[in-house]
Parts: sequence; structure tokens; C-alpha cells
Amino acid sequence: MSFTSFNFLAFLFLVIVIYYLVPKKFQWAVLLLASYGFYLSTGTNNLIYILFATVFAYGSGRWMQWLRDKGQEQIKALGDEATKDQKRDIKKAVNKKVHTVQVLTALVILGVLIFVKCSDIFATGLNSVFGMFHWDVSVPVVNIIAPLGLSYFTFNSIGYLIDVGRGKHDAEKHIGKFALFVSFFPSIVQGPLFRYNDVGAQLGQPHKLEYKNITYGAQLILWGCFKKLVIADRVASIAGTIFSAEFVAGDFTGTQVFFGVLAYSFQIYCDFSGGTDITRGAAQMMGIDLPVNFEQPFFATSMADFWRRWHMSLGAWMREFVFFPIMLCKPVTAVSKAARKRFGPAAGKIVPSVAAPFVVFFLIGIWHGITWQYIVNGLFNATIISSTVALTPTYQKLGKALRVNTEAFSFRIFQMLRTFTLLCISRIIVKAPSLGDAFRMIKKMFTDVDLDFFLGNNGDIYKYGVSEKGMTVVIVGILILLVVGILRERGMKIRETVAQQGIILRWTLYLLLLAIVLIFGIYGPSYDASAFIYGQF
Repeated sequence: MSFTSFNFLAFLFLVIVIYYLVPKKFQWAVLLLASYGFYLSTGTNNLIYILFATVFAYGSGRWMQWLRDKGQEQIKALGDEATKDQKRDIKKAVNKKVHTVQVLTALVILGVLIFVKCSDIFATGLNSVFGMFHWDVSVPVVNIIAPLGLSYFTFNSIGYLIDVGRGKHDAEKHIGKFALFVSFFPSIVQGPLFRYNDVGAQLGQPHKLEYKNITYGAQLILWGCFKKLVIADRVASIAGTIFSAEFVAGDFTGTQVFFGVLAYSFQIYCDFSGGTDITRGAAQMMGIDLPVNFEQPFFATSMADFWRRWHMSLGAWMREFVFFPIMLCKPVTAVSKAARKRFGPAAGKIVPSVAAPFVVFFLIGIWHGITWQYIVNGLFNATIISSTVALTPTYQKLGKALRVNTEAFSFRIFQMLRTFTLLCISRIIVKAPSLGDAFRMIKKMFTDVDLDFFLGNNGDIYKYGVSEKGMTVVIVGILILLVVGILRERGMKIRETVAQQGIILRWTLYLLLLAIVLIFGIYGPSYDASAFIYGQF
């Protein structure tokens, strides 16, 4: 059931009506039934995965809570005569048991994700090794279709288990409400990721019907449809053609490559952020606030800044559960201490800041896909970010020597263009048919320029599935995105500002955006509105 289909809108409308008509204490049950109904529409076999993750994470959370409660009872049983050492020993023993449960459970849940995504790769690899030694052994290659939202409910479940293990909040006692946290249907397709103490509590609470939630949520859904249907799906043919194996096999220019990666950059942003807007809008109509996932990523002034603005919920998850633990782990701190002694305090600070990004971006790379392209792209981003951290003092000294005004608007533009160029390289690495093709396309992009192509003088720019009129729609759509992005970057809250306008102007804007989506959105018999790019992850 596609987020941009009439069926989904009708389904959402029906859910919202029932949600606000039933007694408030049963609202969570309506959402749970709707979530499982939505999930069943993708295939009955998929339900096994989400039920397993739900039951296993729920049971493990309750087990950890029981261990903590038992430890507290032991301390209370000792009474006032308990010494600090006795209390410390009990807490230490409890924490050790909790940590064991936490790690084993997370590994099992994560193992399911790895098995589903990598079973065919492991089998193929093992068969290759057996063939090298001429062993008469063959591992069957089974292509398992990953169920909808597997990565998202896996990461949410692991985050919940870690938080319970750390004692940040108690384990949820109600299995139904926990099941809703895992399966909440607006977020199951492509996130955003969220923490239990932020969103789980909201899901279990009653919500009254509020005009602001309904209108603000509907506006977000409409804005998401605009980005997805008018821009992302229109430029998809450009990116698909230029990054196809047939196109790369022929003769092409660097300008065509840049045109393709430009189209792909807007496609993936409008597709992913548009889908997230629909998700957040649907949730807000039911009084539930999901975390923001994008903050004007194309205005980023560095790759680190870009990743703080892009897929923010995944970035926050990685920082909390991977980045900081790596920075504080014993091997990294030992190396940092050795570097501090030998090379000075600055070197000691650089070591953890360089080591952690490599692990984080390697994991992000293989999360997208276990291919050399995703792995190399992860290492590329890690190298850029780590080297920036390590060389920041050098850049600052060089800037002072050259008298560069880092506060000037022109310098910010330079930083944005530099970051976008690096982003284009990153996109080419993963989008090209192969890693070798990616390197060839990147080289061409910087060495083979054809300005007539971009100016449209030879008409070749319109040969990739988007006509001249269609290109006008794309350009106008991107300009609208740009204006909205600038206003947001300056701190304006768009929906609040629009809500303050007169009723005529306000509804004129709403109806105009709706008309644009209905008139210029990409529809048709062969159109697949369900194919959100990040839905596959």
C-alpha cells in the first residue's frame, strides 16, 4: 500500500476517524490493529519477522527489568546497615547480568537482519572458497526477500533494549503497547527511527482531536507528496538512464554525468524526505510527534554537517549506540593515551574522533548493501570527515595566513559548493553500475565539460525522459524547495507562519500546492508510486 496512493489516503482517513471515535483508552489498540493490517497488506509471511522481534525484545526487556528490580530488593533487604561496598557489589553483579542479556538479545535480533540481507552473499562466498580448493561441497543460495521495514523495527528494538539495559527507562509491561512501538504503520516503510521514551510513551497515551494536528499533519502529507510525485519521480528517469549499464558502456561526457548525479541527488532527497514528511504528517494527525529527519542538507558546509542534517534519526542512533561507545572503549582510549604522551594533547583528541567515523560509516555502508560500492562509499565519507577533524588546526592556520574571512557569505557559498561536489562523488560511487564505472564517471565529470548540453543548445538535455515542459516543472519545483529551505534556514517556521495568514491567502496556498501535485505529479498505468528508494533498506 503506497503512501502516495488513494488506497493509503483512504486507509489513513478511516483509521483517524475510528481513532478519535473510540474511547481514548482504546486508541492504542486501534493503531495496533491498523499497523498489523497495513503490514499484512505487504504479505502474510512478513508478519513472522516483526512478531519475532516484538516478542523477543519485549521478553528480554522484562527480563532485564526483573534483574534490576531484584537487585533493588536485595539492597532494601540489607536495610540501613548495608555498606557502600555491599551496594556496589550488588549493582555490579546486576549490571553484569543485564549487560549479558542485553548483548545476547541484540545480537539475535541483529542476526536476523544480517541473515535476511546477507544469506545469499555468504553462501556465494563460501561456494567460491570451496571451488578454489576443488571441494565437492555446495551451499544452497537462498534469496530471501527482506520484509518491509526490517531495518527500522530492528534498530528501534535494539535501541529500546540498550536504553532499558542502561536504566534510562523501565521496560514496557504492556505487550500490546510495546508491539505498537515496534510496528507503528506510518514509520514502518522508511522511518524515522525513534526512541521509546520519546515516541513509545506518546503511542500509549490518549489524544484528543485537535484542529491544529489535523491541518498541520495534512500540510506535511501534501508537502511530502509534492516532493515525491512532482520532483523525485519526474527526475528518476534522468538518473536511471545516465546511470544505466547501457549508457555507461557508450560514449558520454562529464557534463552528462553531472546532470545525472544532480538529478539523482534531488531524486533521493525528495523521495526520502518526502516519504518522511508523509510519515510525520500521518502521525501528527493522530497527535503523535515523530522526530525530524532532514534539515536542509544541501545547505551543509561540510560532509560532517551534511550527515548531521541528512537521515538525522539514523545519525542520532549511530552517535548514541556506536560512535560514542567506540570513542570511549578501552582500545581506542589506550591508543589515544599513547598518542597524547608521544605527540601531545591534540593528537590524543584526534585519535577517537578519527577511529569512530570509520566504524560508523562502514556500518552505514553495509546497512545500505553489502557491495564494494557501498563499502567504498562509507570509507570515502569516513575519510573526508576524519581528515577534516585531524586537519582542522592546519586549515585554520592556513586561513589566517591567507586572510580568509570565514564569516563572509561568499565563504559559506564556497563551503556549500565544496560539500555538494563531494556529495556528488559519493552518489556516483553507489549509483554507477560498478565501482570501475564509478571511477570512470567521476574522472569524466572533472575533465570533460560540455556547456552546450546544460544550456540546451543541442537539445540533448531533453532526451532522458523529461521534456522541455517537464524540465520547467522540475526547475520551478526545485526553486520552491530552495525558497522554503532558505526560510527554514533563517529560522522561520513555515506552517506556523502560513497559519497566521488570512483565510483567503492561507487556503489559496493550500489549494495551489494541491493543484500542483494533482496536475504535475507523475501518474499513469506503469507508474509505481510504492517504490520509495529507502523502502528497500
